[in-house]
Amino acid sequence: MAIFERGETFSHWVTIRDRDKTKVDPSNVKIDIYDPHNVRVVNQQTMTKDSTGVYYYNHNLSSTATYGKYEVKVTGTSGASNKGIIEDEFFIMPWKLEEAIRIKMGITSTNDIGDDDISHIAWTSYMEALRDVYNHHYKENPKGNPDTGEGFDGSNTSFQTQHYPIADIGGDGSIGDSDDAEADITGWWINENGHRADVDINVTQADNGEITITQSDGVTAIPSNNEGVYLDYWSEHGNFDEFLFREAVSFLAAHYINIRFTERDKVTIADINANKPVVLKNPNRFMREYKRIINAVRRPRILGVR
Repeated sequence: MAIFERGETFSHWVTIRDRDKTKVDPSNVKIDIYDPHNVRVVNQQTMTKDSTGVYYYNHNLSSTATYGKYEVKVTGTSGASNKGIIEDEFFIMPWKLEEAIRIKMGITSTNDIGDDDISHIAWTSYMEALRDVYNHHYKENPKGNPDTGEGFDGSNTSFQTQHYPIADIGGDGSIGDSDDAEADITGWWINENGHRADVDINVTQADNGEITITQSDGVTAIPSNNEGVYLDYWSEHGNFDEFLFREAVSFLAAHYINIRFTERDKVTIADINANKPVVLKNPNRFMREYKRIINAVRRPRILGVR
């Protein structure tokens, strides 16, 4: 498992052995890959044999691939229809972070923490940092049609958020509509009888906060006698500094790895010696640096109703 970027090639290798640990060739070896929304993006493809018991498959990652954790399942089937399954996973992120994290911590040995663990920590740190750097707007009233100014008159469905750009708070690399698996904006309305119902929201231009709002059927406009229409979404600063944000995520991941080191009973002598000033004398160094950078990325917040 590792971190990949969009447009790269994910090359997956497996070694298949029998009960005696001898390399063997099954009748067929198939691979499935599932994206973060559990959609199968590689379906029962035959893996290529490299040598006895060794197989590989190259998967070209789309330039618009969803960010997040991908699950890999390799199924080997014998002539007697016996099956063996090998599972793995990898991440697609905006940037590779393993080396940056290791450099910040002065850790080169994979004996103490491997790239598998670093990948997991990097992803969860990325998701946490998104919530620290973006602005949350809850129960906010939308603005009217950005072209005509019309509001909820029973026919108009074009509106605008009070704050924009609309942020990818789900972290999957796209701005999700309200009915998407990873929705980045949702909302509800109150009808004339005081009952609450969800609205259907489609993002037409995230950078300018332009959206369409309809009732849950995706077609019918909100009537003029509604008692309120409300949004729940996040926004980012227009001059968002991605380089600084990447540095912040690396420091946050380093902080969580540092906690693991301080809680362990034993680490290698080489890493203890190399990291003693950080781990033992300054355990919060990485968190302080993370907060400093996040504050530099984040601008003064003007929020809707929280």
